Amino acid sequence: MRSLRGLAGDRVKGAEPVLVRALTDQSGYLAALDRHGEALALAEEAASLSWAAPERAQLLATALVTLANRLVRAGRLDEARDAERKATSIVEALPETALARGLSALALAMADAGEHAEAVVISERALEMWRRLAQEDPGAEARLGQSLSDHADRLSELGRWADAVEYSAECVAHRRRTATEELAKALKRHAVFLDRVGREQEAHAAADEAAEGADRGSHASA
Repeated sequence: MRSLRGLAGDRVKGAEPVLVRALTDQSGYLAALDRHGEALALAEEAASLSWAAPERAQLLATALVTLANRLVRAGRLDEARDAERKATSIVEALPETALARGLSALALAMADAGEHAEAVVISERALEMWRRLAQEDPGAEARLGQSLSDHADRLSELGRWADAVEYSAECVAHRRRTATEELAKALKRHAVFLDRVGREQEAHAAADEAAEGADRGSHASA
């Protein structure tokens, strides 16, 4: 990292974007190790460097979303919201995998912080980005299924059970097509949401199918 900082300081062509990505990645590693103060400092450095070259919109947006995640962990929610909104406005029409991952993580972090209304808004932005990425990149298809599941959870946290049912149903349909090993889990969640809106017969059917799928999986692995 020191050598990269030196190259960027000397304005070596191409060094600064590499440094920003390295700082962002290292911030993630440190956060995973619960070294949150250091993680925040690196995220702030990455965002500051990115502002110096606003023509690199994707790089700036990803750095800002990383910073927003670290700010939530530090309890600085207003600053986190501001960073996320700036990021979204920069690349609203330009979906990108790293940014979508960051938004998904930020929605969960906001929910964990009790900011459920904000979490739903961010989750919806992330989901729309994953939808568009999945149209262009088969590798994003699996993450789309997870994003549908996550968004249903965020809606349920607000008590929006009917909306949660809609997205969990889409998640189940998606898992049937693309990831049958995840289908039982999706069905269990869908059953809970169906039960909350009074669709008991459908809830029982989903729960039964989930149980049958889990049994098949355990026999297959035995």
